[in-house]
Amino acid sequence: MNNIKLILGLIILAATFRCSTNTQQAANNFDGMWRLDKFESFDSQVNEWMDDSTRIGWAGYILYDGQGHMGVHLIPKGFKDFDTKKNIDSLEHNDLIQLAKFYKSNFVYFANYNVNGTIIDHNRLTATEPENWGTTLTRDFDFKGDTLILTAREKIGGQQLRLRWIKL
Repeated sequence: MNNIKLILGLIILAATFRCSTNTQQAANNFDGMWRLDKFESFDSQVNEWMDDSTRIGWAGYILYDGQGHMGVHLIPKGFKDFDTKKNIDSLEHNDLIQLAKFYKSNFVYFANYNVNGTIIDHNRLTATEPENWGTTLTRDFDFKGDTLILTAREKIGGQQLRLRWIKL
């Protein structure tokens, strides 16, 4: 009877060690800087991921420091060339609304992250949108060679999205 308890204990210990080792190994794969390759959206009619035509031309970077901290910057097409020298006092109401929406599309946040299995949580510390401070984004992840795929669990703009990142 004692041998059975010992064997069961060793099996449980080995399984626990293996799971924690796999999680740590996955966490180590995130370390470093990644460049945004593209956004993809899920087309449920053909059951495939397709290039998201509404976000072509976006750029960005994501950085994982290997100590549980990360930052991301997503930049819409044309943001780099946007004329920021306009005199705000001379803009009409609709121009100001357009300007505010464009600046809002520039997406930045810093977070602590946790990896568990094939899920990563970004526990946001700060963000360009104050309402996002202190919130958590949960993403499914997969590595394909030098590519990191982060899939949103929530719909964004009514779409299921994932982002493909290339290791730098």
